[in-house]
Amino acid sequence: MYDNSGTGVRSALSALGAALLIGLLASCSSPSPTREYTVPGDVCGIKVSGSLLEPLLPAGKKISAAPTSAVGVKRCRLVVDERVAFSSSVEVHDATITARDVAMSAAGVEPTDTSADGGYVIYSRTGAVGLVKCPATSAKTSVWATVRTQHTVNASAMRHFIEAYANALSRNGACESPAPSPAP
Repeated sequence: MYDNSGTGVRSALSALGAALLIGLLASCSSPSPTREYTVPGDVCGIKVSGSLLEPLLPAGKKISAAPTSAVGVKRCRLVVDERVAFSSSVEVHDATITARDVAMSAAGVEPTDTSADGGYVIYSRTGAVGLVKCPATSAKTSVWATVRTQHTVNASAMRHFIEAYANALSRNGACESPAPSPAP
């Protein structure tokens, strides 16, 4: 005989609802990734506030720095759990190069991304470029800082970091690099 009361359907829906609730509670109680390492107060020797760097770094157990350099470029990679999480570079270019020009060849940022600081900074959720304002720069060269992350971050945090990093570089010898990089 056929039951018209709908109790079979209600029982099935109740069981399904209970299963979904249990699944939701289980997913909410799983631990979120944590940062077990101490955020450094420098990027390969250039002092920056850990509070500015922290939002750009992922959770993980261990962090290390890997500096490299080539003619006209100094790089720093911050490696979290054996994966590059953050990269920076300091590049010497011709004086006519703009932030948009640098962004064309920089990873993680595009020339059309948000600009600030009178056009001397361009930033996104994965990268940024910023002019290093050198006090006694040669009229023939300019120095630029670039940063990128392997994951998306708050764009405002990226802007604050690149501005502070470029400022720190201007006080720490980045302005003394002699050879410009080729134009992009």
